[in-house]
Amino acid sequence: MSKRFSTLETTRILFEHPKVMFRMIERMDAGDTRYVLESDLVHSVLDYASGLRKAEQERLRRAFSSDNLFRSGMVIDIDKVAGERRLVFQDALLGLMRACNASLYQELTDARLRSYLVTLRDVRDRLTESTFNEADPDFTELREDLNERISQLIGVLRQNIFRMQTISAELADLSGEASRGNEAFGEFRQNLFEQITTLYERHIKPTLVFLNPDSRLADGVNLFGTLQGIRELLERNDQQITADQIFRAALSLNAMHRPIQKVAVEVDHFLRKTRVGMVQYNAMEHHFQHLRDLLEETRTQDLRKTRLDGREFVRSTAWLSGLKGHWRPRQYAFGQSESYYHLLFSELTLRLNDLKRQHEAPMLPELAAQTKGTAMDIQRVETLFRWVDSLELRPTTDLVLELHGRLEGFISGYRFPDLLAAMNRLSHADLAPLTLVTTNRFRQLGPDNDEQYIYRKRRLQHAE
Repeated sequence: MSKRFSTLETTRILFEHPKVMFRMIERMDAGDTRYVLESDLVHSVLDYASGLRKAEQERLRRAFSSDNLFRSGMVIDIDKVAGERRLVFQDALLGLMRACNASLYQELTDARLRSYLVTLRDVRDRLTESTFNEADPDFTELREDLNERISQLIGVLRQNIFRMQTISAELADLSGEASRGNEAFGEFRQNLFEQITTLYERHIKPTLVFLNPDSRLADGVNLFGTLQGIRELLERNDQQITADQIFRAALSLNAMHRPIQKVAVEVDHFLRKTRVGMVQYNAMEHHFQHLRDLLEETRTQDLRKTRLDGREFVRSTAWLSGLKGHWRPRQYAFGQSESYYHLLFSELTLRLNDLKRQHEAPMLPELAAQTKGTAMDIQRVETLFRWVDSLELRPTTDLVLELHGRLEGFISGYRFPDLLAAMNRLSHADLAPLTLVTTNRFRQLGPDNDEQYIYRKRRLQHAE
C-alpha cells in the first residue's frame, strides 16, 4: 500500500472505472453536500472491484486510497468531523465526470444563476475604473476574467439545456415502469409529482427568468442589461474586439431561451396531466372498492344473494343513473368526399344569401282575434307566399326540416302553421330544374309550444 500513482496514472484509473466516481457524485447530489465520506468511498470501491481480478482489485484500492487521491491532487481537502473523514474532490474532476454522464448534470438554481450575474456586475463596475490600456496588467487580467466568466456561464447553460431535454424521456420511463405494477402506485405517483414540481419551480423557471431579456430584477439590471453595459464601456474605450465577443455571447445566451421554454411547456403539461391523472385514479379507486364490497356480499353462504345489488351504487353515483336512456352524442367531422364539400359550401352560400336579405324579411301580421285554429287572413298568407317564392332552393333529403330552419331564423313572427302553408305553396309550385319527391319515411318535428308535427320526408332533387 506504500506505492503511490502519479496524477496522470490516477486520473487514467479513475476514468477507466468511472462507475465508482459516478456513485460518489450521485451520493453527494442526493445529500446536497460537497464532500464524500471516506468509509462510503472504501465500500463503493470494494463493491465495484469484487468481480475483478486480484491484481486489478489491488490497483483500484491503491488508486482510490485517500492518501493517493490527496497527493495526486484529485482531493483538495481532507477534514475529520465527528470521527469520520470527509474528502473534498477537485471541482475540475467532478466537472469532467459530470460531462461524461448526462444524468449527473446539475440543474441550475436561482442562487447559482444569481452568483453568475453578481460576478458580471462586479466586472462591469471594475471596468468603469479601469484604464483600458493594454500595458496595464490589471486591465488585461480583468478582460481575461470577463471572458472566462462568460464562457463558463455559456457552458453551464448548455449542459443544463441538454440535461433538461432528457427529462421528458426519463419521466415517461418512470411513469411507464410504475404503471405496470399495482403496489405503492399512489405513493410513487405522489413522489414523482413532488419531484417534478420542485424541478419546475426551483430550476426551470429561474433559468427562464435569467435568460429573459425583458425580466426586471429588484436588485438591478438583468443579465442582458449587464452585458449591454459592459459592451458599451468597451466600445467607448476602443476595445472593439472584446465588445464584439460580448455581443456574440449575448446572442448565444438569448438563443438558449427557446429550448428551455420548450422544456418548460412540456414539464408544465406533464404536471397538469399528472394532477388530472391523480384525481381520476382516486375516483376510480374509490368506486372500485365500493363494487368490491358488493361482490364480497355475493360470496357468502346466503344463496339469495347471487348478483350484485347495484341500486344503491347507482343512486350514489348520479352520473350512472339513466345513462342507457340517453342517445349517444352525434359525431360531427369533416368528410373526405367531393360531394360533402359541395354540400357544405352550398349550405354556406344559402346562409349568406339569407343574411344579406335579412333586412327584407317580412313582418307577418298577427292573426285576427276572431280567427281560430290554423286559419290565416289573406294579408298574412300573401306576405308569406312572396317570401317563399323568393327563396333560393337547392337539393336536399328533407325539405320540411330545411324550410323550418330557414323560416324560423329569418321570419319575424314565424309560427308552426306558417310551415304548413309554405310547404303547400312549394308542393304546387314549379321548382324546375328541381322536382319534389314525397317518401314513405316519417320524421317528427316540434317547432314551438311542445307541439309535435309528424310528417313525411320530402326530398328535393334534380329532375331526371
